[in-house]
Amino acid sequence: MASPSSAAIFILFLLSTAWVLPSEAQLIKGLKVSGILYCSPDGNYCPTCQGLVGVNVTIFCNIGSNNYTTSALTGPGGIIDEVLGCGDGFFLGITPISCVATVQLPVLNCALLPTTGILQATLTLTGNLIVNLLGLCVKAFIGVFVHLTA
Repeated sequence: MASPSSAAIFILFLLSTAWVLPSEAQLIKGLKVSGILYCSPDGNYCPTCQGLVGVNVTIFCNIGSNNYTTSALTGPGGIIDEVLGCGDGFFLGITPISCVATVQLPVLNCALLPTTGILQATLTLTGNLIVNLLGLCVKAFIGVFVHLTA
């Protein structure tokens, strides 16, 4: 049988960590967006393609009745790593969310990409939560890019 002090410590531990556990009622203050942009005919992975560095990626989300936008430059290896702040926040699993990442073409340092239009990819929320300076954020990853013509 556990001693009263070990049971109390365990209960305190549960209470102190419960606020970061995924829950349908958590107020989310942002999205942590990750992905990679490649120099390929469609911006997606290919075994011989390099990641594109220094390309502007716009992330747009419609969350509930609010629109949020941020821009990020791809880093080494074409990595996209950005946090999109969501104002007053939203409730994960309750508030409707629709997000995309776009890249305006042409991209000067990649001759394989089309020269007109945009690349667009849907963001997928993982449900994994992290805490950063904004507060509680949900992780999202950029899906497959599709070429859209104007």
